[in-house]
Amino acid sequence: MVRESKSPHSSPTFCVRKPNGKWRMVHAFNKLNTATIPASTPIPRKDVLRNNRAGCTIFSALDMVDGYYQLLMRKSDIPLTAVSTPSGMLWEWLVMPQGLSNAPATFNRLVT
Repeated sequence: MVRESKSPHSSPTFCVRKPNGKWRMVHAFNKLNTATIPASTPIPRKDVLRNNRAGCTIFSALDMVDGYYQLLMRKSDIPLTAVSTPSGMLWEWLVMPQGLSNAPATFNRLVT
């Protein structure tokens, strides 16, 4: 999922406490997100979704645990995902990390 990096880019990494008291590691991709062109992924209209289900008798639900981690990063974008740890290590993501501004739109586009 990650590998050591020599990227000139770096976003800080830190931990935040979750409501259940456990810790979550997060990356502050603020600068990268500011420089990112927003993806334009329209949300389907409710009436279209409703019409597509007309006559259906079987429905299912799917919980995609760690769904972003199933998406490989484009090779040219991997160095942009570099994150620095408090110990001074530099790592880069090979799969889509959480926190990138276009991650939800990319995930939605690829699974629908």
